[in-house]
Amino acid sequence: MKFKARVTRMLAAALFGSVAFYADNASALSLKEAMAVALESNPEIGQAVENREAIEFELRQARGLYLPSVDLEASVGARRLDNPSRRGVGIEDDPLYPSEVGLSVTQKLFDGGGRRAELERQAARVDSASFRVLERSETIALQVVREYLEYLLQIQIVNESRANLGFHQSMLGDISSLISGGALTEADRQQAQERALSAKARLKEAEEELEAAKIRFYKLVGKPLTNPVMPASVASALPRSLDAAIGIARANNPRIKVANADIDVADAQVDAARSKMFPEISAEGRARTGYDIDGADGRTHDLQARVVARWNLYRGGIDVANEQEQIRRASEQRLVLHQAYREVEEAVRISWDRRQRQIDLSSTLRDQAATNARLVNSYREQLVVGQRSLLDVLGAQNTRYSVNVLSKTAQYAALFAEYRILAATGTLLNTMHLQSAKQSEAYARTEFNVPETAPTETYKRLPSRQVNDLPLDLLAPIRRQ
Repeated sequence: MKFKARVTRMLAAALFGSVAFYADNASALSLKEAMAVALESNPEIGQAVENREAIEFELRQARGLYLPSVDLEASVGARRLDNPSRRGVGIEDDPLYPSEVGLSVTQKLFDGGGRRAELERQAARVDSASFRVLERSETIALQVVREYLEYLLQIQIVNESRANLGFHQSMLGDISSLISGGALTEADRQQAQERALSAKARLKEAEEELEAAKIRFYKLVGKPLTNPVMPASVASALPRSLDAAIGIARANNPRIKVANADIDVADAQVDAARSKMFPEISAEGRARTGYDIDGADGRTHDLQARVVARWNLYRGGIDVANEQEQIRRASEQRLVLHQAYREVEEAVRISWDRRQRQIDLSSTLRDQAATNARLVNSYREQLVVGQRSLLDVLGAQNTRYSVNVLSKTAQYAALFAEYRILAATGTLLNTMHLQSAKQSEAYARTEFNVPETAPTETYKRLPSRQVNDLPLDLLAPIRRQ
């Protein structure tokens, strides 16, 4: 029986020892590795990738406008035809059973630039979608940084909360001996117990925040955060000055690039609207063969080739109004670009200022925390000899706990601000030596020779205010009643 119990203990020790070994040697997930996993697996990035590829096939459809359209048609049926020629020979009551096969080929030769406008529009949309993949990747990467640092911060806060609870529990032991010596009263014990319970509640809150940070990280990365490592500062990769950072952001931020591509989309829509004012010229070829077709008995062969021009001369002013609408859309998109410039610059300025202030704040709070630690020890010694009250000690400890938490928060906030500056300047992934998805490559406008965005708008604008003077509105008298 003793031998069996000893064997059981040996197996249990071996089991728990192996578990502890693997737990201690589990590979740490660095910040860079977490960002790389998120770039590969985050669904938001995947959505942007699929959207870009879908628009590429819209570009393929635009290319198809330059190619001929080939249609095959076949029919069979019955027909009764009564016309002068058939009545003249007395066969107007004879049925016809037409059956035919036809092939038509249509090639558009000229459409006022409509095909080219559609090609440029879709090429610009492909590039816009590519930059959105990059923008989404930079955003998700920054969110990973935030949650990674938040998790590390919450670990520090949990440890600080445990130390705070331990202090209050040790104070309860000291108070018992001081009560026995007559230096303190039972009311002091109750006050210490209340503070200990408050410290325990703070620990529970900190543990809850730690778990929430872990869940948020898992949502972003799709992988649990194990053995996180404090990331290094990226201060050496930051621009030398605020003005330099703003300049880099205006040139590199993906949001700016998206807005520029969207301007090209809007300009192409203006060209498409203008193309409606020109004629369309097409080459058509038709061939058909069959029986009893076109009211003629017997077999028929029909071959036809022609050039067709179609030109709408008036459509109630719709084409002009459409052109003016698209001009306004293009102007709207240019204002979107200006807004993006302002918001990106705001993000750079805020991050730059926050980093400087949090660095200063962290240094000040560290000094205050060191002073508080000495003060608590002094108060605790003076409490024993009756020179300080219990409330003095507990108050000093509460301040020490709060300052320690604020100091660590400022430290992580300053570090996160560095990464936020990189994200605002569009250089976060490059700094971390990471690559976004291949769908972030904006190639289409270069491939299809789309002209560069004009710096200013040069369109002719007409007044937009409309008046109620509809011609031939037969229901107007009724509506006025």
